[in-house]
Amino acid sequence: MQQHLAKLSRYHRWATEKLFESVSLLSDEQYRQDAGLFFGSVHGTLNHLLLVDQLWHARIEGIPYPVTDLSHEIESNAKALETALLAQCNTWFQTCATVTERRLSKAIEYRNIAGQKAEINLDDLLIHVFNHGTHHRGQISAVLVEHGVPVPEMDYYYFVLASRR
Repeated sequence: MQQHLAKLSRYHRWATEKLFESVSLLSDEQYRQDAGLFFGSVHGTLNHLLLVDQLWHARIEGIPYPVTDLSHEIESNAKALETALLAQCNTWFQTCATVTERRLSKAIEYRNIAGQKAEINLDDLLIHVFNHGTHHRGQISAVLVEHGVPVPEMDYYYFVLASRR
């Protein structure tokens, strides 16, 4: 499982880089306008991804990450947000590359944003993180299409092909 998760973390980084290649083609107005996404704009959705990735990682590390709103803006600058998201992808890779099989099957106990106790096994949490990224990259892809911006192939299949080169 550890090797699989490490590969998924590499995919997560690769797909995020591909997404930013297209996001960079948006005007600032297109990037920030409400596109009807759950977190409003492309920027709001990318910011949400960073916030939630940091929140989950803090939970894994047992570090408090006080947040009560999953749309709280933590980075207003688009380039800084891209840099932070890609750095977080690297953090996920380091986590997945070094975690033991035994640790993966153990539960992470935390409090959700409503303050309720919760738990999830680390392997399920990591799968969730990477799936969550895929979900929101898909939403952003739809907005890119609406603006006539070419969207790269970000399916896992294309990552596998690119990895063979």
